[in-house]
Amino acid sequence: MSAPITLTAVSCHIIESLELVMDYQTQILTFTTADNERLHGALFTPNENPSDLALIFVHGVAMNFYLPPLFNFGQELSQRGHHSFVINTRGHDWISRAGNLTKFGGSAYENLDDCVADFDGAIEFLKQHDYRRFVFIGHSLGAIKSIIYQGTQQRVDVIGIVSCSAPKQFYSERVVRQPKFRELIEKAEGLVNAGNGEELMSVNVGATPGIFTARTHLDKYGKDDRNDCRPHAKNIGCPLLAIAGGAESPFFHEYAQEIVAAAGGQSKYQCVDGANHFYNRHTPQMIEIIYQWLGQLAAK
Repeated sequence: MSAPITLTAVSCHIIESLELVMDYQTQILTFTTADNERLHGALFTPNENPSDLALIFVHGVAMNFYLPPLFNFGQELSQRGHHSFVINTRGHDWISRAGNLTKFGGSAYENLDDCVADFDGAIEFLKQHDYRRFVFIGHSLGAIKSIIYQGTQQRVDVIGIVSCSAPKQFYSERVVRQPKFRELIEKAEGLVNAGNGEELMSVNVGATPGIFTARTHLDKYGKDDRNDCRPHAKNIGCPLLAIAGGAESPFFHEYAQEIVAAAGGQSKYQCVDGANHFYNRHTPQMIEIIYQWLGQLAAK
């Protein structure tokens, strides 16, 4: 493993804090998955608050560890004493280098199940650094991955999940809400059946354009509804906090409440008034909500 780069100060336009006092260290790190994907992340460690609990932040479609909102969240929560690891999955950015630089990767090429190896790799790396308990904080598709991962793996060392704006991206919902979505899936099916599953397709992801191979488009959004995280939320075995922004479409709030109902127990839904999907200009409210919830979690 290559030596980490330790930063003693950070100056960057994406930091939203009004007052920045660096009470933590930042390391840019590399970790490797069981199938030999090299991934990167930023580990924020408070200077005077040792802990065996690490927060693992998981980005959404085509995002990465150094973009907001999660990079900001990791910094702010570390400022409040939490150890935070903001990671790349192999689905970072639309297209990237993968397979130890031997093939293409990124969101265009990943499968949903790849999150298991990615998350396992992050946890095993953190365990080598004396962390023993973990909370996943996922945004958008990262929230879906976090719930599906814990719902299938049921790790006892994962003690909580924070879902930030998990979207209803599964087929049976999108085919009703998005014009021409059925045709896109049928096109992807035709390409895969013809042996052309690696052909790239232009696909709208929300209001923005995206790109997926036909294989990946079917894997993530196909007719089997495999990325509906509600059935998996029933099996996570830990508390869940589901958050949605007040400026987001109503289905984000409906889904958040359905996920919370499925998770049961001490799980909770929270709306951030006025916030959009990326919580622009609402970082302080988000941090306060998550910080208070983590405090309740630690008290149990």
